[in-house]
Amino acid sequence: MERFVRLSKDFVGRDAAVREAEEGPRLRRVSLAIEAENADVMGDEPIWARVARDYGAVPPPHGTGAPRFGGDGVPVPAADARIDGDWRVVGWVTSGGYGHSVALSLAQGYLPAALAGRDEAGLFEVEILGVRQPARVLLDPPFDPDGARMRG
Repeated sequence: MERFVRLSKDFVGRDAAVREAEEGPRLRRVSLAIEAENADVMGDEPIWARVARDYGAVPPPHGTGAPRFGGDGVPVPAADARIDGDWRVVGWVTSGGYGHSVALSLAQGYLPAALAGRDEAGLFEVEILGVRQPARVLLDPPFDPDGARMRG
């Protein structure tokens, strides 16, 4: 948005815009590939990361969400739905579905900027219908990353 906003002008929200321009954005949109077993994301699913510290990207839960269940159908008690050992809820999914051309369960979501460029195996999970599924950040497009088909 930098090319559309003149920070030298006075406008509502200017101080926050200047601060973000100086510090960089707090969140980044990422593409994820999820090892989903039998369901894809719809939106608003939590993204977990094994980071052992709070990145402050996700506000505290409001307490009105649906109960969580384990794979055996038994409710999962949690003192804090954002923390599980070294795992933290660090972001959320905005949308997604199955990518037939690449045979992957795909999602778009927001992560803290410090985590957005990391694609290590075992770092991320996405909770789908109460079950956490392994996920990884896609740093390149999954379909034709070099654009060879378009030029072909």
